[in-house]
Amino acid sequence: MKTLIAYFSWSGNTEKIARNIAAKTGGDLFRIERQIPYSKNYNECAYHEAKDEIDGKIRPEIKRPLPNICNYDSIILAFPIWCYTSPMAVWSFLEAYPDWKGKTIYIFPNSYTDDSQYFTTSMEDAKNSARNADIQPGLFNKEIKKLDAWLTEKGF
Repeated sequence: MKTLIAYFSWSGNTEKIARNIAAKTGGDLFRIERQIPYSKNYNECAYHEAKDEIDGKIRPEIKRPLPNICNYDSIILAFPIWCYTSPMAVWSFLEAYPDWKGKTIYIFPNSYTDDSQYFTTSMEDAKNSARNADIQPGLFNKEIKKLDAWLTEKGF
């Protein structure tokens, strides 16, 4: 099974999770980056840039080149929760491919809160953005402590 670990990280927290998963699975790592980087100022990023994108359903351009999805059986997608869902750059990544048929995407959102509704919303948003993908739950927040068992269970 060839695996891609795609992640979006603003502060570095999600990047640590993605790098850990890549090290344990031997999967390829791909950082989802907005073409024009978000502000390094939290308030500007969270309350203006990210919120404006989410409120306006704006898909920002992401840096290229994107990985060739045909090369992968499964994708582990990690990202922070922003305004109750995934950052719009994640949506841009998912919507960049016209068809995810035959691909399984495992969702790994993380948040400063353990509100499981954020996980549910992220799953639904991924289903709406990744056409024909098999969207599966990964781990959320504190569940990351169970990563080794989860990877074994899923056959990574």
